[in-house]
Amino acid sequence: MNAASDLLRQEHRQIESQLDGLRDALVNLPAPRMAEVRTHFAAIRTLAALHFRKEEEIFYPSVRGFDPKLLAEMDEQHEESRVAERDLEALLARLSDAPSERDLTELHRLGLMFEDLVQTHILAEEDRLLPWADRTLRSEEQQTLAIRMDRLKT
Repeated sequence: MNAASDLLRQEHRQIESQLDGLRDALVNLPAPRMAEVRTHFAAIRTLAALHFRKEEEIFYPSVRGFDPKLLAEMDEQHEESRVAERDLEALLARLSDAPSERDLTELHRLGLMFEDLVQTHILAEEDRLLPWADRTLRSEEQQTLAIRMDRLKT
């Protein structure tokens, strides 16, 4: 069992479920779906905020020394996701429930960019970082990290 890696994978599934809902609401975007966009985006923000804290404060520091270049890529992806999140948040804050066509186009563009950045990061972690951590960290280290991450709350 790879407790810390598995915990992160479980959280990825939760985030992906919301990303799927966000994508669906964006791709089929008549104005009445604005509430769904806002709901999914808020859920992603909440889930990702705690998830990123677990990674940045606990998981990444524990493995950074083994492959600093890989962890620098993960850090960069987090920052790119945060920038897209802030842009999407600002746009949603100024949009009414009946946005113009121009606003819908911008929402579609920013929303799908945000979804793509988060999904790309999840794939990078699951294809590169987590399998590497599974091979590198001892079971006891994985358990200790999982306990520490589980204790971290918003």
